[in-house]
Amino acid sequence: MEAFKVVLDTNVVIAAAINPFGSSGKVLDMVVNGMIRSYTSEAILEELRFKLTSEKVLRYLESKVYALWIYRIFRTSSVLVEPAERFEVSPDQDDNKFFDAVYSAKADFLISLDKRHVLKLRDDERKFPLKGHGFYILLPAEFFEAAGKGSLGY
Repeated sequence: MEAFKVVLDTNVVIAAAINPFGSSGKVLDMVVNGMIRSYTSEAILEELRFKLTSEKVLRYLESKVYALWIYRIFRTSSVLVEPAERFEVSPDQDDNKFFDAVYSAKADFLISLDKRHVLKLRDDERKFPLKGHGFYILLPAEFFEAAGKGSLGY
């Protein structure tokens, strides 16, 4: 079976860096171990590097070296896409880069902790349609639980 294609919101990677044993950490571990295939873009990587090395995040991490190590692990474990199309689907313009990457990669999942904007966009089945491409928007815990139960079928 082919690995699921996912796009991780930067907040998931940051949460994984802060608590590697939580749901976000488990999802990042699945990416690093090749159990799922992560897709990202330069815009996502730029935001991730900025946020991981910000004072706000660094106070929860061991060091800037650790933050940059997490960044490198994520970058090398992910497939880089160059979105040809740009979407404006979220009320927060900074979130749209994730939808651009999902569409470009034809990813199965967008995994996010953004309850204010991103997670509100999904329907009752936790899906979101984007120009003919439907995908799930899930919290890391929802994804990890569903993946563990094998209930991520379509």
